[in-house]
Amino acid sequence: MEVSPELAGVGFIIGPKIAGYLFGGGLLSYFVLIPAIKLFGDGLTAPIFPGTVPIGEMGPAQIRGNYVFYIGAGAVTAAGLISLARSLPTIWSALRAGFGDIGGAGGAAATLRTARDLPMRVVLVGVAALVAVTAFVPPLGIGLVGAVLALAFAFLFVTVSSRITGQIGSSANPISGMTVATVLLTALIFLAVGWVGVEHRVLALSIGGVVCIAAAVAGATSQDLKTGYLVGATPARQQIGLIAGATTSAILIGFIITFLNDAKTTLVARDFPGTRVDVVESGRVWVKDGRIVQRLADGEMAADLDGAPACPATGLARGCSAVFAVGRLYEARDGATAGRYLLDPTTRTVRYAIDPGIGGREPVDALGAKVDKLDSPKSQIMALVVDGILTQKLPWGLILIGVFLAIAMEIIGVASLPVAVGVYLPISTSAAMFAGGALRWLVDRRMGRGAEDEGGDSGPGVLFSSGLIAGGAITGIVLAALTVLGVGSAYDLSHAVGALGEAPLLAFGVFVLAVLVPLYRMGTKRES
Repeated sequence: MEVSPELAGVGFIIGPKIAGYLFGGGLLSYFVLIPAIKLFGDGLTAPIFPGTVPIGEMGPAQIRGNYVFYIGAGAVTAAGLISLARSLPTIWSALRAGFGDIGGAGGAAATLRTARDLPMRVVLVGVAALVAVTAFVPPLGIGLVGAVLALAFAFLFVTVSSRITGQIGSSANPISGMTVATVLLTALIFLAVGWVGVEHRVLALSIGGVVCIAAAVAGATSQDLKTGYLVGATPARQQIGLIAGATTSAILIGFIITFLNDAKTTLVARDFPGTRVDVVESGRVWVKDGRIVQRLADGEMAADLDGAPACPATGLARGCSAVFAVGRLYEARDGATAGRYLLDPTTRTVRYAIDPGIGGREPVDALGAKVDKLDSPKSQIMALVVDGILTQKLPWGLILIGVFLAIAMEIIGVASLPVAVGVYLPISTSAAMFAGGALRWLVDRRMGRGAEDEGGDSGPGVLFSSGLIAGGAITGIVLAALTVLGVGSAYDLSHAVGALGEAPLLAFGVFVLAVLVPLYRMGTKRES
């Protein structure tokens, strides 16, 4: 289980039922699917697609990465579409009401301060500006066709998201289903017109990302306007504040995500003799102490920038520097896999793979050190779907196992989406959320709350959990910054406690005393 205050806070907020569904999906993945695949595939001598080695030679992590990932992706996709289909009556009524409101309220009611919105011309100018930025401004730059597709899907799903959140609540907003539908439809359109290159896969994911963010912001906007209505706020003033807040957060989050990805990016030793690299990027990178520290333009020198010795010809070592060319492998050749690689600048042969910080899967870097990657399950699922459709190499057998797993759960009355996400997530993540959900169950029993109160969004415990989430996120960014600055050992106390620092029971004890006990005490605090 991850020792994570933010995950415990999430589990407390979503409550024991949803947290239990997530953890149940993890148990299904780690204690049913992985052992079953190992049991029935242990005697095989040949690999089964998409694996590249026989199942008998795989460990649990490899089985999960090669097979259970696809089962989870199929389950999440099916569950998202099921939630979207279940919302179709609400979606249809929301669309009808939304189209009816386009002309404005009109009449005397429109002059009331509490019914005053930003003029429609401001909205139209803003939409036109966003389409232009989305289409032509790098690095998004998805082109005019991509921007028009994103606008069409966003127009549909923003209306749905806004109405559902405003009339029912954010918990009923099927954003995952809408995003899956966008990515699926976009990929199928691209396949029909023959757009199957890597750039088109990126384009499909970018369109899905734009629509997902638009639907999420629309839901948050409706929630804010609904709250403002209850306290007598002016919608136009709220909308101006929301524009400023959305713009500021988008800029900051973009930089933070890029920073976290760079901070957690590692190099992994790879060697593909005779493999041709399809595209070599312009420029090179400077590697020091096993990490990429600077990108170099053509002709720019990096040797001895800090007096570090050159790395040996046999590979990287701690304290040394080296310069590599950067290349990509778009297609599998001679056992190679698609990805980004560092190349020998003279021979242009592959030397190291660049494993990203967000969504990376390599547990050990080129220097033999353990690495801590940042999981991104939803985006990885979208990438699997898009890649599989456009390359027509999706392992449909595994995908359909996940699809019918989700259908079976719906038939027996279990919410399929959280279980499916639990199948896809590492069990260490869902276990930490389950700890928070179990604590919420204890708090509700102590406070005399029934099942109808589960998932409530008020009370000291929920506020404290929100603080755990925010504090954990900010601390994670600070620790990543220390790693980038090369002073990561300043917060690593393992050398001080020795072998005791590797004891799981000690870590769990600290987690209980430092996170769960204060959360329980705050959750059972009577409100004045």
